[in-house]
Order: sequence, then C-alpha cells, then structure tokens
Amino acid sequence: GCGVAVIIAVFFYVGQFLFTNPLGWVLMIGGVTALIASSVVRKKNNQLKLIESLENSAQILDDMVAGKAATLDVGFSLQKGEKLIYALPTVALTEYQSTGSTYSGGSVGVSFPLVGSIRGNVGGQSGQITKNPEQLMIVDQGRAIFTDQRIIFSGAKLVRDWDLDKAIEVAPGPNGFNVRIAVSNRERTSGLQALTAFEFGPGFAAAYVFTLHTQGAAEAKKWANDLTKRMREGAASERAKLPQQAI
Repeated sequence: GCGVAVIIAVFFYVGQFLFTNPLGWVLMIGGVTALIASSVVRKKNNQLKLIESLENSAQILDDMVAGKAATLDVGFSLQKGEKLIYALPTVALTEYQSTGSTYSGGSVGVSFPLVGSIRGNVGGQSGQITKNPEQLMIVDQGRAIFTDQRIIFSGAKLVRDWDLDKAIEVAPGPNGFNVRIAVSNRERTSGLQALTAFEFGPGFAAAYVFTLHTQGAAEAKKWANDLTKRMREGAASERAKLPQQAI
C-alpha cells in the first residue's frame, strides 16, 4: 500500500511539473517527438526485414526446386534411396502438453469456535480438480532435415521422425513460420517452429516436401513457383512503400 502511494505521489508531482512549468512542456513535447520518431524507425526497419525475408525465402524455394542440396551435419546419414531436400540448422520442436490442473469448488465442512477467535473445521471439500486443456509449447531446439521421404528433428533432448507415408496432415502456419504435423503412428500432433519471425520457416520446407512426396515433382514445382511469385510481388509492394532514401 505504501509503495502504491509513493508511485501515485511521484506521478502527481511529475505531472504537475510538466503541465505548470515551461521546461516541462519542452520535455513533454521532446519525449512525444522521440517516441514518434522511434516508432517510425522501428516500422521502417521491420519493413526492410520483411522484404529481405520474402526475397530470401523465395530464393531458398527456387534452390529446392533446382535440386541444390543443403549440407548435412557430420553424424547424420540418410536411408538408402532417400534424397536430401533442405536442412534447417536451428528450429524449435513444438508439442501439445498439459499446463496442469485447476481446482474449483468450496468446503462442505462445519466450522466451530475453539478458543477466542480461533475456529476449527470438520468435513470435506465439495470442489473438483479439472485438468487444463493442452497447449502447443516449445519443448526442444535443434536441427531439422527435410527429405523426399521424411521430416526429421534432432534436438538436445528429443528426436522426432515423421514418415511422409504416414502423414495425415501437414499444416503450415502464416508465412511458413511454423508447421503442424499429424501422422498415423503417433497420438499427439507435433510440429516445428522458426525461432525468429523473419527467418525462413519450416512450414515452407515441410509443405514442399509433402507436396513432392504425395503429388510428384511437377506439382511441387508448380506450388513452389506460385508461392515464390507471390513472395516477390509482396516484397516489391512493400519496397514501393518505403521512402526513396531507404531503398
């Protein structure tokens, strides 16, 4: 309570100074101007990062279609007849996990006086413990390998191997940032997620190899070419919005 009172008092005196002192007005206008300028710079930087991300993602997809294989880390080997499509050195593994339980309800006991203001209680509880819904959470970080037959994750703690023959659903998220993968031999849906918003996401690579595996090279190329076209158009549109000196 004392801490809140001190904070309120500080805000009151600072506000009084800003509104009643000429120097306060100068400081307030300067602060607002600095905040606006900072917001403009941050927005421009994010635009530039988005443009770079779209162009980079389009080039990576072009390389996949062209068959330019990524480099495999030492210690990882493919199965016989398996073809490497792409490798992501850093990616997060996501899985649905419980966030615990919640208790709800009240007492059905009887309260009675003991000594003075101290009371006793006998009886039980009428409430119940309910398990919270599972949420998609990051459970490990590592590398991901995308081939024409599998998607493999190898992390510090966990390993996941998704066989594309058993894939029921491969669902990329917006901008390929993440992907959910459901396979018939595993009860829980899991997936992969990029660590930052502007890097090439595992959703694009997963969608490409799944299309390649299920529909063939021609359809996978068509899908990738359509996507890269839209990426480059989006990058060009964002670039046109920038001031001339920022291009």
